[in-house]
Amino acid sequence: MKHVDTTRLTFLLRLRDQDDTLSWVEFHDRYGDLLYRYARSRGATHADAEDVVQEVEISLFKAIEGFHYDAAKGRFRAYLRAAVIHAMGRRANKEARQPVGLDPRNFDFMTEQMQESEDERWEHEWQLHRLRRAVRGMADEFDPTALKAFEMHVLAGRSVKETANMLGLSLWSVYRARNRGLQRLRERLATLDPDGDL
Repeated sequence: MKHVDTTRLTFLLRLRDQDDTLSWVEFHDRYGDLLYRYARSRGATHADAEDVVQEVEISLFKAIEGFHYDAAKGRFRAYLRAAVIHAMGRRANKEARQPVGLDPRNFDFMTEQMQESEDERWEHEWQLHRLRRAVRGMADEFDPTALKAFEMHVLAGRSVKETANMLGLSLWSVYRARNRGLQRLRERLATLDPDGDL
């Protein structure tokens, strides 16, 4: 079993202990933003997306005792995606019976549920999620100005010259921050999540 599989399994097994609040806080820190952003990308309002995140976490909390992770049956990220879609579907169906509230026509969950492998929004959000986690982990390793230069130039797409001017750095300093940051980012992504799943 690969190291990352062991790490993933250990984390999921820790969630089985429903009294282990730190593991649930870690789960929310790790996935809450991803779930929220994905719900928003599918048409949920801010409030509805927050409710969807809470519903996914509560559903997992209730189901985790009988949850057995088997990578051969599918990836954990596919489980999370399906959980968001189901939560949105339940909310849309419930709200469709209410006179005021969530408009189920805002959601295309029924169509896309049939096209899991073609869900570009989920894949896009997943990759951004991995990138954010890796960059957050780099914060302690870089001078704050160098990290800001890396974020502005590489992640936000500003030119080297614009980044240097905004931060009062030399062009060489921005290039150096970019090169160092990209190298470290590749390393972090490889160790954080070699198969791109967790």
